[in-house]
Amino acid sequence: MLGFHTIQTSLVKLVPAGHFYQQLLQAVDFSFVRPLFAPFYSAGGRPSLDPVVFVKLLLVGHLENITSDRKLLELAQLHLGIRAFLGYDLAHPLPWHSTVSRTRQRLPVSVFEACFTHIVGLCIQQGLVEGHTQVVDSAYIKANASMSRLQPKRSRGAAEAGTPRGDGQAPRITATPGRLKHIQRFHAAIRKAAPKKAGKLVSNLTHYSPSDPEARIAFKSGKARVLAYTASVSVDTAQHVITHISADLADWRDSRYLLAIVDATQQRLNSFRLFITNVVADAGYCSGENYEQREERGLTGYIPAHGGYKGEHPGFLYDAVTDSYTCGQGKQLVFDQVYVDAQGNAKKRYLAKARECKVCPLAEQCKGKKAKEKRLHHTPYKAHYDRMLARLATRVGQRMRRLRASTVEPVLGSLITYYGLRHLSKKRQAGAAKVLYVAAMAYNLKKYLRFNPFQPGGLGIALPAPAPFRWLLLYFCNSHSTSRTTFYFTGYSRAHFPSWRIALDAGK
Repeated sequence: MLGFHTIQTSLVKLVPAGHFYQQLLQAVDFSFVRPLFAPFYSAGGRPSLDPVVFVKLLLVGHLENITSDRKLLELAQLHLGIRAFLGYDLAHPLPWHSTVSRTRQRLPVSVFEACFTHIVGLCIQQGLVEGHTQVVDSAYIKANASMSRLQPKRSRGAAEAGTPRGDGQAPRITATPGRLKHIQRFHAAIRKAAPKKAGKLVSNLTHYSPSDPEARIAFKSGKARVLAYTASVSVDTAQHVITHISADLADWRDSRYLLAIVDATQQRLNSFRLFITNVVADAGYCSGENYEQREERGLTGYIPAHGGYKGEHPGFLYDAVTDSYTCGQGKQLVFDQVYVDAQGNAKKRYLAKARECKVCPLAEQCKGKKAKEKRLHHTPYKAHYDRMLARLATRVGQRMRRLRASTVEPVLGSLITYYGLRHLSKKRQAGAAKVLYVAAMAYNLKKYLRFNPFQPGGLGIALPAPAPFRWLLLYFCNSHSTSRTTFYFTGYSRAHFPSWRIALDAGK
């Protein structure tokens, strides 16, 4: 007979035991969340959203590549595996999407960071993290703000006036007059080159977003400008586990954030008794200060110099002992002073003697017509640059550069494409940081769930056992994920001989 039939079954019976969320529920004990959230929950009043359910919901959103809380709850309403993962029965109503949003807003960033640190600890216990080599990189994540609604900032002498911003005031311009004149000349050159091209010329120094004042105008060559945040990540090279992630402002160079990223990563790994020895990054993180501070911290860096650095001056020989240059005519250029150029970079200047340049047959060709003497300059961190370039030229340095491209770039691509970071649905830097922490947790949990330390690469060779021990040596070549050679020594009788696993780094 056709008609409505009452469903009388258990939700657990409807979800396969091998389903991803069932495996995750069995592998991870999410009760660690409660002590972290306890200081922010009241003992009385109306019952709040269970913190374990809240964290699970956020993880499901990134695992399913969903950026909207409303869409997330719609999926959870229909998905039996997600219901079982959350601990909700078929007849139990799920929380409202607004409850999830308000709970996220009211909790501080430190709680999300503590949850992320706990997941990193689980990965370390499982053997996914070695800690000694960390690869750093960043990517722009589109903010929840529109370029078409940018507003100009207040000038220093402007009167207080109401703006569309919620607090009734636009931020004040903090750039120097010289910097503002440089921007005006730059805009004038653009208008002269393309007078008929429509568009508003904007800058982070002169404009801001009323809906998200902390979002910054970011751009890359060949791409349109967007309001974004910078997602900075540190990835361990063993199994590509994310050991640090942060939401930074997008109007600073990557090099400004390197030391903060390294310090935060080192502090997190040190709490689990792991220590960083190598830091790998691209040329965007290059600066003399970073090279110097990295050496003071006892870290070995593999960070290429940017294209503007010149290690040598053709026709001049530098002597590090006397800190001077010698030209092709045998004349010496001695150190004069340290000055700051127009871009704000410190440089060391070297001068030749005017009387010697005056009688030199190559004077006009060397120093020009107007200069009285030949002048050279280089960065005060020249020794640090030279050591870095020499290290990168070695086989290990070349291997590290290849390792960077194969380690951190796929991680950032996966986060943006498959873990809900194609754009941020939350505003402000704190909201962006919360989203990034949960996305990194989801990524690491999937690594944690799929990791099998005893999975062989497919090649096994049985060798004769040594007479005194009667052991069987099995050699597995599992270079599919890491550059390792793994030896398994298995006792002839498990009752008397334990199993040992010795991993040797073939590339070190």
